[in-house]
Amino acid sequence: MDVNELVRTIAEEVLRQLQQKTEKPCVLVLAARESSLIENLKNILEGDADLVFSGEDYKGREPVRCILPFLSCASMADLAAGGASSGTEAEVLRRLLQGQEIEVLDFEYRVYGQSAPAPLYDLYEAYEKTLASYGLREFIRKQPDTVNFKKRLITEKDVIQAKEQGAGTILIPMDAKVTPLAGQSAIDLGIKILKR
Repeated sequence: MDVNELVRTIAEEVLRQLQQKTEKPCVLVLAARESSLIENLKNILEGDADLVFSGEDYKGREPVRCILPFLSCASMADLAAGGASSGTEAEVLRRLLQGQEIEVLDFEYRVYGQSAPAPLYDLYEAYEKTLASYGLREFIRKQPDTVNFKKRLITEKDVIQAKEQGAGTILIPMDAKVTPLAGQSAIDLGIKILKR
């Protein structure tokens, strides 16, 4: 092979690789397609992904993750007992039996945390643990590293709120004041307070 042919072959290969379309990862959403759900998922998923909803064609790709947007109390009870009384539950159960993990965005029972009798609420917490052992787990939302406050007075409550959000740094205006208790809480919780 002469030099010109070698250069042409290399150039063709480089062009072929550059022209190849990189496919986004595929995320299966076990629900019907709806715009508010799409918007919510785009906001909480890290990176860019193609969302494929129940009943849609994967186009030959294997989903990298499965998401169940909502798990009702009745569905929790069914699935924890190994049963399925709806099409979505049957799909969840089938995927769990295949060893796939499924992430749940919202558990209905948590809405009743203040009003449900403790033994009943405890039962649903036990269902959640059982389902987690099957591979049906809570979706973990990415927490911000930094929280911006526009307030002029930073209190202990603000520092605690930032910590609950997973922040390690709080950015505040140059002229903001930090209460002594907020400053001590930041030290205790390992949070930096920076003026911008």
